Amino acid sequence: MSQDNTPSDSTSDAPTPESPATDDQASQSLISRHLKPTLSRVPPRVLSLCVGLAFLVVAVGPAAAQSEVGDVYCDTGVDTGITLVFGAVAGLGLPATAFYTGKAGLSYMRAGGNPEKKNDAKEKLVMSGIGFGIVVLALISPELIDKVGSQMGFGFSDCVKPF
Repeated sequence: MSQDNTPSDSTSDAPTPESPATDDQASQSLISRHLKPTLSRVPPRVLSLCVGLAFLVVAVGPAAAQSEVGDVYCDTGVDTGITLVFGAVAGLGLPATAFYTGKAGLSYMRAGGNPEKKNDAKEKLVMSGIGFGIVVLALISPELIDKVGSQMGFGFSDCVKPF
């Protein structure tokens, strides 16, 4: 006969008395009993979408209550940063895209009858045109958003508008 020489822990060996369920625990148990089977039938993508939308509503709710978006940024470093970024985009982006558009145009004119050089120049011309479109869109998008937003009841505050 083998004896186990491990010491007995009186608290772990004693049976734990079950505490009577309170009304809060009973209602929580009832909810979990009905909620678990329902959630197990929902596809994971739908559940993720619902949780994401709920988070978005909770996170964006206070910001949506403002009538002027950006009031909290007036006379702060954010206001200065927005002005600097848009100034840099306008001051560096527009001349850079004009330079690359001109360079691609000259390459196209110099290509002559060489189809490989023409195709390369066309590709560069299209890419510089796309870059120009991105820069212009970045510059006018705050104004477009403000115009559309003002029709819907909200708009940017004056300190957030870059130009």
